[in-house]
Amino acid sequence: MQRLRDARRAWRDYPLRTGTVAAGRYRIEAFLGMGSYGQAYRAVETATGAPVLLKTSKPSKGAVGIELLRRESDILRRLSHPGIPAWLDYVRFGRREGVVTELMEGRSLEDRIMEGGRTFAEAEALRILRRLAEPIAYLHAQGFVHRDVRIPNVLERDGGVALIDFGLACAIGERLPASLSEALGGTSGMVKRRMRFPEPSSDLYGMGHLLLFLLYSGFEPTGDGERSWQEELELRPDTSDLILRLLAAGRDGFADAGELALNLDRILADMWEDAGD
Repeated sequence: MQRLRDARRAWRDYPLRTGTVAAGRYRIEAFLGMGSYGQAYRAVETATGAPVLLKTSKPSKGAVGIELLRRESDILRRLSHPGIPAWLDYVRFGRREGVVTELMEGRSLEDRIMEGGRTFAEAEALRILRRLAEPIAYLHAQGFVHRDVRIPNVLERDGGVALIDFGLACAIGERLPASLSEALGGTSGMVKRRMRFPEPSSDLYGMGHLLLFLLYSGFEPTGDGERSWQEELELRPDTSDLILRLLAAGRDGFADAGELALNLDRILADMWEDAGD
């Protein structure tokens, strides 16, 4: 029976066909991917030919999926930052609903590493984190947290970065209704932590793990058994201290993304001076 239910769910969530016109305005050009409750498409606005991103809820998620999509749309509508997709429209077509946003060109850090074989040296990884601190600091200043800061959700573009996929975002201190929390079940332990603690520190915690992922992109295991990142990675002491503070909670962590940015500026300046000696 479980196999039958899974097959039925997969059939219901089959992506929309290329050429489908949503709400009479947005023609789908390509299916980009599927998340826990949403499906993303590259589309064009038929009146202007402008490229956009259309995100719809998965039909199998029913009313809960639509509610989550509406929440994401409402948050994006209140934001305006070059490192965050601009909200454009919210549409209804058939039994589906969708949020339309700016299509941000670029490749995710995940694609860079997993498909492109990209590795990040220490200084380069810190520069990525410094750029990411800008949209995250803005988001927090507007009263929201992202709660899903991971390499699939950070795009590298034109010398900068962009933060995408606001499906888990919420107001600082907000507690989701039980029905919505359950809909996002099955996520990783790190995401569950951020679900329980919708505070700016949860995004800083995610940034710490993202930085470690970048630093491990060029790591070659020695086969000496499992060791901590402090033992495996050869890092400057101030970089190690920064990671520990990102992963810390309470008084030992950073007060906000602004304080993190200042620390990153200092470390990068010291690295520049050391390289010139």
